[in-house]
Amino acid sequence: MAKQKIKLTAKMPRKYDFWIHLSALVLILFGSLMILSTSVGSTSESDTLIVAKVVIKQTLFVIASYIAMLFLANNFTMLRARKLGRMVGVILIALCFITLFFPGVNGSKAWIRLGSISIQPSEFVKVFMIVIIAVNIEVAGRRNFDWWTIIKIPFIFLCAFVFILFLQKDLGTLVVIGMLAAISFLIPSHKNLRLAQKITKIALVCGCAMVLFLMTTPGLKIVENIPVFSHVGTRFANAANPFSDPYGDGYQSVQGLVGIASGGLMGKGIGQSQQKFGFLTQADNDFILAIVIEELGVFGLALIVAGYVIIIQRLFHYAYRTKSEGYKIILIGTAMYIFMHFFLNVGGVSGLIPLTGVPLLFISSGGSALLSVMSAIGISQAVISRIRRQGE
Repeated sequence: MAKQKIKLTAKMPRKYDFWIHLSALVLILFGSLMILSTSVGSTSESDTLIVAKVVIKQTLFVIASYIAMLFLANNFTMLRARKLGRMVGVILIALCFITLFFPGVNGSKAWIRLGSISIQPSEFVKVFMIVIIAVNIEVAGRRNFDWWTIIKIPFIFLCAFVFILFLQKDLGTLVVIGMLAAISFLIPSHKNLRLAQKITKIALVCGCAMVLFLMTTPGLKIVENIPVFSHVGTRFANAANPFSDPYGDGYQSVQGLVGIASGGLMGKGIGQSQQKFGFLTQADNDFILAIVIEELGVFGLALIVAGYVIIIQRLFHYAYRTKSEGYKIILIGTAMYIFMHFFLNVGGVSGLIPLTGVPLLFISSGGSALLSVMSAIGISQAVISRIRRQGE
């Protein structure tokens, strides 16, 4: 078999999905517009160039993420992923460990800071876990491997990342990675995985029940008595009743709800938000949805939802068209990655669930999250291109 060469091209691969591509670009452009709008609220006498800096920074992030998407869409294959997977995993473990030596933010040490640029390596772990599980399942195929042989490598990597994320105190990312790994593991139909999959389903149900319990009064007392996650107990308490401490720990949640409530159906108009002027300190990141609804009302939310629905629907469409379980894991895993971020962010900002610090993909500021999700889109487009060409 001839060795495949790396393709460096500005074109998407043949038979890629146009609607996924268009929806991702529309969401990114809309998110960039909202980030620019929120940056106006950060302008001060000491830094009058904040808007210009945000424009330059966001432009660089968008260009870098689009290049990453193009590269992976044209060059990702299961064979390459199998050859490079372990090396990439080791690099990510090292990068995640390095974050422990940098100052923490909001109780978490998840970032590597290089001047004004910060990198969150754990964002890339989400895509890595989907791919490494897909590769190992694809290798197993119809072979009569025992369950441990099939999942050994992904499980070892998962345990390493869970341990480091526990040290980072980054509960939101830990939840997303754990859920993605569990869902990806439930997709294949290999007969030797059935018992382990049944146990995983039970664990997921118990986990969801535990979260609901922790939002009750007895559950809150348990969380608050765990020193390592004392800040997590605060988030559970705020979800139960953010108005119990509106000027303290519940301040951000209350201000987010004020922004959502004041937006109404039509919104105040683009750029007319009041909450971004010092009331919401994370207006461009975790709470950007509150600014979107305040300025554009329900229609701003509808645009985001429409983009998400199109991408997720198309990913599931191709997942059902292929017989390759590795491809299914990548496509469904990417769809669930996007959905979980939406659910956790919107649920947290609206006060329905505890805040997790999870960004709204494509919309929130943050180069790591944008690079990660666009990499996932690129890998999915490579898989879709292969599925559609095989269908011919």
